[in-house]
Amino acid sequence: MFLNRVTNFILLEYISNINNHNNIRHLAKWTTRRPLKVIPSDEYDEEEDVHIKRTAPVDSGKEYNQNTYKNEKVNVPFYVKPLTISKQKQTPKVTMDMLETTIDEKGNFIYTKMQNNDSRITTVLTEIKSKNDRDKKDLILLEGKRLIKDALDAHCKLEYILFSRLKEVEYLRQSIPKIGAKLYKMPYREIQMWSNLTTSPGIMGIFKTPNIEAYQPPKDAIPLTIICDNIREADNLGAVLRTCSGVGCKEILLTQGCVNVWDSKVLRSACGAHFKLRIQRKFEWDTFNDLIPPDSNIFIADNNVVSLNSTDDNSENNLSLSNLINSVPLVPYYSFNFSPGRHNVLIVGGETEGISEESYKLVSEMNGTRLNIPLGNNIDSLNVGTALGIIVFEIKRQFLLSKGT
Repeated sequence: MFLNRVTNFILLEYISNINNHNNIRHLAKWTTRRPLKVIPSDEYDEEEDVHIKRTAPVDSGKEYNQNTYKNEKVNVPFYVKPLTISKQKQTPKVTMDMLETTIDEKGNFIYTKMQNNDSRITTVLTEIKSKNDRDKKDLILLEGKRLIKDALDAHCKLEYILFSRLKEVEYLRQSIPKIGAKLYKMPYREIQMWSNLTTSPGIMGIFKTPNIEAYQPPKDAIPLTIICDNIREADNLGAVLRTCSGVGCKEILLTQGCVNVWDSKVLRSACGAHFKLRIQRKFEWDTFNDLIPPDSNIFIADNNVVSLNSTDDNSENNLSLSNLINSVPLVPYYSFNFSPGRHNVLIVGGETEGISEESYKLVSEMNGTRLNIPLGNNIDSLNVGTALGIIVFEIKRQFLLSKGT
């Protein structure tokens, strides 16, 4: 009994091995075969007829067609039905990122919904937060719907809008371009994490840096140019830009020592003034005559704080600088008659560095004037934005009076 069982087991194993060997041998032949031609379905019938005619025996005396091939036994080579493709066109799935469309034909916003830690958001915001990448790609980041709207109304090139609530984007409906930008909806916590503000407004705009040097001044601009000399505090420069925009200056010149005009704090303090002014960055003193009319009045808002280029603080240098300053007459701002028929130039300095020596040299050579704001209660000076506002609105008041308005 035991031997019979062993014999049957060995026999079954032997038959199984033979069958597996045959299956593998036949499988190898078919796995190496590939279709020679892919025929669309609308051409399949025609191709099959041609194939049958070519393979039919010449001496049979019959013209073979599909029916003949199916119903009669003919000596023809084995025929494999060709692979066909359906006529139905497959529409490719296109993501919203590829479309770069913000509003569809029905007026609905088209946006991509993001989750926390989405790699696309991380890539975009990492570039804008890195100074090197930001400068290389020429991008700026704006936070808040009003600031974004000012940039859009100034026709700045929009790249992305990141938002958490749809009503924030609805505020921008009339200004957002219909194509050429991307809208990302993301959780508020994610926006707050990347925001420069203590409390994020829930919407960010990423733009190409506009060419503010090419902006045209408003038609009612007063003939006044402001030169910012070494203003290194971002909040102060933003206040200066906001004041200049409000009074209607013709243009603003920034020296090399000024803070970056696109700094996030400058943008917030200026409240959209960037997009309403012509701003010349990296102004050099030797180009003054090329930018300013030759018969201009030139003034310095003097708070008696002066900076020297040299670190040498000996008495000879101090005496030379003191003589230079005293060579420029000092008058209260309200006692000067600002001629509306001539262009006016006002130089303001930063509270940290003060007015540079180059400014005093230029004003002295052009027979300019120092303007002082008399203060009480032992206050030495005012914030540069406040001092500027007092002087420029006095200039505008006299200008309007001369026109009879």
